[in-house]
Amino acid sequence: MASAWTPRQRELFEKAKSSNVVERSGITDADALVIAEGLKENRNLQYLDLDGNQIGDAGAQAIGAALRNKAKLSILYLSRNKIGDTGARAIAEGLQTSTALTDLRMFENQIGDAGAQAIGSALRNKTKLSILYLDVNRISDIGARAIAEGLQSSTALTVLVMHANQIGDEGAQAIGSALRNKSTLTALSLSNNKISDIGARAIAEGLQTSTALTDLRMHTNQIGDAGAQAIGSALRNKANLSILYLSNNKIGDIGARAIAEGLQTSTVLTDFRMFENQIGDAGAQAIGAALRNKTNLSILYLSNNKIGDIGARAIAEGLQTSTALTDLRMHTNQIGDAGAEAVGSALRNKANLSKLNLTDNQISASAVQFLSKSVLAKCVFSAENQRTRPQNAISPPAIPPKPAHLDHTPNSPLAASDATSQQVRELQARIAQLELAQQTTTAAPILSTIPRVSLQVLSQATTQFSESKRIGGGGFGSVYSGVWSGQRVAVKRLAADSTQGVAQFEAELEALSRFRHPNIVTIMCYAQEGNERCLVYELMPNGSVRERLDRKGGTPALSWQQRRTIATDIANAMHFVQTAIPRQPLFHLDLKTDNVLLAADFHAKVADFGLTRSAPAQVDAHSYIRTQTVQGTLQYICPQYHQEGKVSIKTDVYSYGMILLELVTGQQPSIDLMGTVRHQLKRSRKIDAVLDKAIDWSSEAKESAQAIAEHAADCLEPTRVDRPSFGEILRRLSGEEVAGANEEEIIEGSDRECLVCYNAPTNAKLMPCHHACVCVACAQWMIQRRDKCMICRVLPTSFQQGTYTKTFVP
Repeated sequence: MASAWTPRQRELFEKAKSSNVVERSGITDADALVIAEGLKENRNLQYLDLDGNQIGDAGAQAIGAALRNKAKLSILYLSRNKIGDTGARAIAEGLQTSTALTDLRMFENQIGDAGAQAIGSALRNKTKLSILYLDVNRISDIGARAIAEGLQSSTALTVLVMHANQIGDEGAQAIGSALRNKSTLTALSLSNNKISDIGARAIAEGLQTSTALTDLRMHTNQIGDAGAQAIGSALRNKANLSILYLSNNKIGDIGARAIAEGLQTSTVLTDFRMFENQIGDAGAQAIGAALRNKTNLSILYLSNNKIGDIGARAIAEGLQTSTALTDLRMHTNQIGDAGAEAVGSALRNKANLSKLNLTDNQISASAVQFLSKSVLAKCVFSAENQRTRPQNAISPPAIPPKPAHLDHTPNSPLAASDATSQQVRELQARIAQLELAQQTTTAAPILSTIPRVSLQVLSQATTQFSESKRIGGGGFGSVYSGVWSGQRVAVKRLAADSTQGVAQFEAELEALSRFRHPNIVTIMCYAQEGNERCLVYELMPNGSVRERLDRKGGTPALSWQQRRTIATDIANAMHFVQTAIPRQPLFHLDLKTDNVLLAADFHAKVADFGLTRSAPAQVDAHSYIRTQTVQGTLQYICPQYHQEGKVSIKTDVYSYGMILLELVTGQQPSIDLMGTVRHQLKRSRKIDAVLDKAIDWSSEAKESAQAIAEHAADCLEPTRVDRPSFGEILRRLSGEEVAGANEEEIIEGSDRECLVCYNAPTNAKLMPCHHACVCVACAQWMIQRRDKCMICRVLPTSFQQGTYTKTFVP
C-alpha cells in the first residue's frame, strides 16, 4: 500500500510516526488512512491536530482505530471536518484508554445523537478533561444527556461549548445537573439551541458553585422571565464574569431586573448583550443601576427592545464611569429626545467610543445633531430612519423616577414572537472561537472600527504617492501627507519587500483597533489590495519628539513645560493600554522618541503599537532583539528583554525612562547618557551640567527637571521589580504621595511572573509558538477566548506544563 502513496502522503506518514500532526491543507479520507498508519507507530502521541480538513467517516474510523493505545493523548482537534455518527463512534472508541485527555474539539461536523452518545460514554473516565467543544453539530436532547453523563467525573472542566445544536430543555437539564460540581468552569456556551425556562433554570442551578465563571452565552434560545430570574440568581457570586450574552430570547422587565441584580458584583464586566428581547423602561432602569460600577464595560447591546426615554436616561447614568466603552447599540427602541440627550451627555468622556447606533427610534433631527457633537469624529454614529413620536404619546417627566425595586415577583406568561432569524443563527455559529459574530456584532475589530478604502482613494489623497508628498520612511516603506475625507492625514505605504511586511500591517491594525485614547495616534482607515498595504493616520503636524529635540528644520526648542506635558501624555497612554482591558495588556516594546508624535498643540501621541509583536515566531530571543535593533532601539531595551527574553509591563517602563532622560538633556539615547545622569545624581544630587542648553532654565524648571531625572533613574533600574509602574509614575508626575509598596513587589523574584496576570508562577508554555510562558489558568483562559500570543500574535492551541524561569522563551 505504501508504494501507492503520493510524496505528500509519505511525508504525512513519517510525520505521524514521530510527532504531533498539525496539518490544515485539505486532508481527505485517503490521507487520513495514511496518517492513521503512522499514528499506530507513534507510542508517545500527546497532541493531534487535524482541524479544518475534509475528513469524513472513513478517515475518522481509521484514526479512531489508531488511537486505541494512545494513553498519553492529551489534546485532540478534529473540528471543521465532515465527520458523522459513524466516524464519531470510532473516535470515541479510540479514546477509551486516553485517560490523560484534557482537550477535545470536534465542532463543525455532522455529529448527531448516536455519535454524541458514543463520545459521552468515552468521557466517563476522563477526570482531567478541561475543554470540550461540540458546537455546530446535530446533537439533540438524547446526545446532550449522554455528554452530560460522561462529564460527571470531569471535575477539572473549564470550558463547555455546545451552541448551534438542537438541545432542548431535557438536554439542558442533564447538562445543568452535570455542572453542579464544576467549580472550575470559566466558560459555557449553549446559544442557538431550543432551551426555554425549564432548561435555563437547570443550567442556572448547575452554575451556582461555578464562581470562576467569566463567560456565559445563552442567546438565541426561548428563555423568558422565569429562566432569566434563575440565571440572575446564579450570577450573584460571579465576580469574575466578563461576558454575558442573553440576546434573542423572550426576556421582559422582570427578567431584566433579575439579571441586573445578579450583575451587581461583576465589576469586570466588559461585554453585555441583551438585544432582541422585550425589555422596557423598568428593566432598563435596573440595568442602568447595575452598570454604575462597570468601569471596564466595552460593549453594550440593548437594541430591538421597548426602551423609552426613562430607560435610556437610566442607561446613560449607569454608563458615566464606563470609560472603556467602545460600542453602544440601542437601535430599534422607543427612545425620544430626552433619552437621546442623556445618552449624548454620558458619552462625552468616552474617548474610546468607536460605534454608536441609535437608528430606528423617535429622535428629532436637532437631538441627532446634539448626539453627533457629543461623540468624537472617529466614532461611527448611526441614527437613521427615526420614527415620528405618536400624537398621544405622553412626554416623560423631567426627572426620571428612581430605579424600580429589584424583586422576584413571579411573572405571567408573556406573548412573544417565536420567530428566530436564520441569518442570526448562521452568523452566531462561530461562537466556538468565543468571538461570535451576531446580527449586530462585528466579527473583527479591524472591520468594525477602521474603514477599509480602495488604494485608488489613497493614491488620489497623496497625488499618486508623489515624492513631493513624502514626509518620512524606513525599512517598512514610505509615509506621505495627504487629505482624506476632508482631514489631513499621514499615509504609511508598506514596501512590497518590507522585512516587517504583512505581520507589521496586521499587528498595527489589530492594536490600534483595540485601543482609542487621546494620547494614542488614531488610525483613520486602511487599504489592502494584492501586495499593496497602506495605513492612514491622523497627521501630527509637529513631527516626532526626537525631531523636535534635534530641532530638525530649524524649529524652536521645546520648552520645559512642553516636555513635561509630553512625559505625562506618554505615561497616560501606556498606563491605559496596560490596564484598559483586564488581563489583556498591550506591550509596545519599541517605545522611543521617534515613535512619539506631536499634535498642533504639542500634546504627545504614542504611535507604532504592535510592530515589535509581529516578529516571526520561529526566531529566538536574541535574534528577535537584534531584528529590532536594526531600527536603532537597543538603547531603550531593558536587560531582561535584551539578555534573557523576559517581557513584562515593566519592559516599556525602562524605555520610558530613557525618553525622560532625552527630554531633560536633549541628547540622543545611550547607555552613556544614563551613566552620566546617574553619576551626577550620585555625586551632587544636581544635574545642571547635563540639562539641555537649548532651554533658558528658571529655578522652578530646574527643580522640576531634577525630579524627572530621578524618576528616569528609577525607571532605568536593571531589576524589574525596582521600577515603578506607569500608574505610580503618573502619581509622581501629579505630585501625589505614592503610598504602600509597588504593586509588583508582592511577586517573589523576577523569574516567576505570569505574562498575563502577573501574580502566578510561569508554569505553562503556550504552543505552538513557544514564545510566552504564563500560568495554567491564564493559558486556559487565552485558549478558550482565542487570544493570540502577546509576543508574536500566533494563536495558541495548547500549552505545555512545567517549571519555567522565563516569561519569553526561544
